[in-house]
Amino acid sequence: MKNLIILTAVVLLSPVLSKSQTASKSETKDPELDYIKTTYSKEKKTIVDEYMGLNVQEGAKFWAIYGPYEHQRETLAVARLKAIEEYVQNSSNLTPAKADKIANAVLANGISQAKMNQDYYTKMKTAVGAIKAAKFMQLETYLQTAWRGFVQENIPLISDLDKQKH
Repeated sequence: MKNLIILTAVVLLSPVLSKSQTASKSETKDPELDYIKTTYSKEKKTIVDEYMGLNVQEGAKFWAIYGPYEHQRETLAVARLKAIEEYVQNSSNLTPAKADKIANAVLANGISQAKMNQDYYTKMKTAVGAIKAAKFMQLETYLQTAWRGFVQENIPLISDLDKQKH
């Protein structure tokens, strides 16, 4: 199951990262990015459904909470992608002010994501119990961690940028 999750996340998210690396600042609506997000959401829902193994009653309660959760998660993911895009676009001439702005945006995004996960864990725990809620959060944390690792492997490190300047 882990390998399926990693493979799905990497396959679906790698175009998002490469798209963010090549996108122009003037783009506001991107059909390709919208398609990738839609496809990821459908694939992710399938993974969540298989992993959770909910009965009909649990499913009705869980999916009613999952929809708003996923909408909020996607909003945060788009903001995180914008920060990554800004970093990649400015990596060759990163100034202290730009580095500070991007770092603060990424850190604030992480705090928002952790708060959202906490809020929705509480809602899910009430709806389907602590074990099922923890099971979902474990999967969600796994996917978020896999995504962050993938991003870190595919963007230039600041220390590498320092070496290029000397």
